[in-house]
Amino acid sequence: MCAYLVGVLPNDPTKKLVCAFTLAPALALCGAFLVYFRAGLHIHGLAVCNRALDEMSRVDPLSKLLNRRAFLQAFASRTEDAILIVFDIDFFKQVNDRHGHAAGDEVIETVAAVIRRVFDRATDVVCRLGGEEFGVLSQASRLEDDFSRADRVRAETIRCEFSAGDQRFFVTLSGGMAHAGAGVAFETAFKQADTAMYAAKQRGRNLILRPCHSAARRA
Repeated sequence: MCAYLVGVLPNDPTKKLVCAFTLAPALALCGAFLVYFRAGLHIHGLAVCNRALDEMSRVDPLSKLLNRRAFLQAFASRTEDAILIVFDIDFFKQVNDRHGHAAGDEVIETVAAVIRRVFDRATDVVCRLGGEEFGVLSQASRLEDDFSRADRVRAETIRCEFSAGDQRFFVTLSGGMAHAGAGVAFETAFKQADTAMYAAKQRGRNLILRPCHSAARRA
């Protein structure tokens, strides 16, 4: 750049000096722009990286659903009454013991995809609570609509076929529901939904129970 400027400047020393003083502000401005531009790119890159790290800290890597921490944050920030639904894969330990953990991971991924596909409204919050347990926070919806969608998850899950080597197998899903009013703590709502879910297992599994513990029709 400097060599180029030397070549185009006039030969007369006085004129060279005048041109140099004339070009100096423009060159300084250009240099400052380049510095700020590079700094802006660096800051933008850091912001993108931070957003990516924040997203990774909120998402369960296997199921691609929100993790428990992010789910609790969403539950705490709700501004209206909601329904909490807890799903649990039946006999999941037997899946790992009989077919291996790779097959168990496939089951987790598949069930997570089913839940996410059914609970796809903008107001739905879906997470993997841990292990083979999933949670849904349904807002701005009626109980019967949520019950129908929860039972649809159960019915679709049992139709999913899995394989491990030359073996084919299926899994079932049990679930429980609870009211999660705006003033209800997560621990309270979760205990009610979890109790309903275990009641569903005691009644034979492959079942969804409303908050009043009335059973869904089996597939």
